[in-house]
Amino acid sequence: MASGVASTDVRAGGITTLHQRLSRPAVPTPEAGDVLGGLERILANGDFDASPRSRAFIRFIVEETLAGRQEGLTQAAIATRVFGRREDFDPTVDPIVRIQAGRLRRSLERYYLLTGARDPVRIELPRGTYVPVLRWATPPEKAAASPPPAAGDDWPSVVVSAFESATRDHELDEAAARFLGQLVVEMGRYRDVHVVLRGAGDQTGASLPEAARFELSGRLSRDEGGRWLTVQLLDRWTTGQVWSQEYRGGADALSTFYEETARVVAARVASEHGVVAQRLWAEQRRRPPAELTPYGAILRSYQFFFNRDPADFAPAVEALRRVVAAEPECSLAWVQLSRLYSANYAQEIAPVDTSIDDAVAQAQRGVRLDPTGQRARSALAFALLLKGEFAASRAEAQNALDLNPDSLVYLESIGWLITLCGDWDSGPALIRRAIARNPHVMPVAFHGLWAHHLRRGEIDEAYQAALQYGDPIPFWRAVTRACCLGHFGRLEEARIEVAELLRTKPDFARRGRTLIGRLVKFPDLLERIVDGLAKAGLVLD
Repeated sequence: MASGVASTDVRAGGITTLHQRLSRPAVPTPEAGDVLGGLERILANGDFDASPRSRAFIRFIVEETLAGRQEGLTQAAIATRVFGRREDFDPTVDPIVRIQAGRLRRSLERYYLLTGARDPVRIELPRGTYVPVLRWATPPEKAAASPPPAAGDDWPSVVVSAFESATRDHELDEAAARFLGQLVVEMGRYRDVHVVLRGAGDQTGASLPEAARFELSGRLSRDEGGRWLTVQLLDRWTTGQVWSQEYRGGADALSTFYEETARVVAARVASEHGVVAQRLWAEQRRRPPAELTPYGAILRSYQFFFNRDPADFAPAVEALRRVVAAEPECSLAWVQLSRLYSANYAQEIAPVDTSIDDAVAQAQRGVRLDPTGQRARSALAFALLLKGEFAASRAEAQNALDLNPDSLVYLESIGWLITLCGDWDSGPALIRRAIARNPHVMPVAFHGLWAHHLRRGEIDEAYQAALQYGDPIPFWRAVTRACCLGHFGRLEEARIEVAELLRTKPDFARRGRTLIGRLVKFPDLLERIVDGLAKAGLVLD
């Protein structure tokens, strides 16, 4: 998955011309000298915590790519030339290349988060390939002219302090260090906060940026029953506690406890649904769009997606339009604007001009600016689905999944997209995995399961999913429930749902097929929905 989209995955074989155009890089590829200079910076830096084998691995794949031999970067070639395996190497028996690739990806993520954020060249190893992406972090003509963020920049920063062990315990100290490294990498994935790492010896805070408003710290402990981790987030401006939580892991789960807990804490703090974003959008929610900073405009869109109040929609669109006009290099603004356009095209939330072609173009812009952003890829997959570009949408959803298959925030939405693209096995399985790991999944998880079960004629299971589909914008919620109740023959309950649907969409009998069809692209499923609504007393034209 290069700075474009499809890589060599056979699942992307049906990609359309529209999608293929996205694979062209927005800026020139760095010269070999620039890349090799970046590679040496990485290898010489202490924050690149890779083993000698990982260092040999990255040097080999970068040099082979620069020499134009990237097609030969197979597991067998890497195993024999880097790790000294025999010519009869079998990757199904010996997974060394996959394991070392995973470790190398984590080491690169850690390096760019802690030290290499301002490196002009980035070397990345996307999941699903052994061919590195070699790209400019920013266009070279802009890198020199772009100053660092001003002290008054309101993009939030979170100071992450070194986690402590409750007792003098060398093993716990090592676990705390590993947890901290995993945590800062996971927080960096969300693109919503700047992460400032403070070491154990720097407790004065004198060197921290003035705008670093939040501080995250914690402590590890253990007893005979296992280990536990206490985490707290403070507001350094008010000295008040914003959030705290304790996590426990039994003795039989220590191998995954810290890794999974780091994902949970990162999502709870740093995602668009996290406590930092919620606190900040609550503070600025009444400011008019013209007065919002770029991050304030992004927060306005978070406010809509969190509360799902139609009154918040138009102000969010207006604010983001101002941002992308004034600061067209802000990837997250393009992504959020695309998500708003797609949502309005799909559900007609507000009378605002939001074409699906614009939504696709905005998401493409976001991906070009941030090709490794999972949210950007997901937004593009959604817009392409609504446009009817199935192969492109399915490939982009897979790209989003490959960027972070253990995501705690986006897994269910990716599964939903894959389901609606017609993969009725992988999509629902992914949704169920997301629900099992995260009790606070987004409502689309249950919309996807509802569609899956309804298509199979499993009305009981579809109705249970519909009851859990809690999107407060009632167009789809009422449709899912009325449809199932109609199939059940429970007409009195069905009429209540139909009345709620017509209260918000009075012309649904005339336009219902069109609105449902914007999201449901398969005729058999569409007709089952229409039939259920007809049995509920709502006949669609």
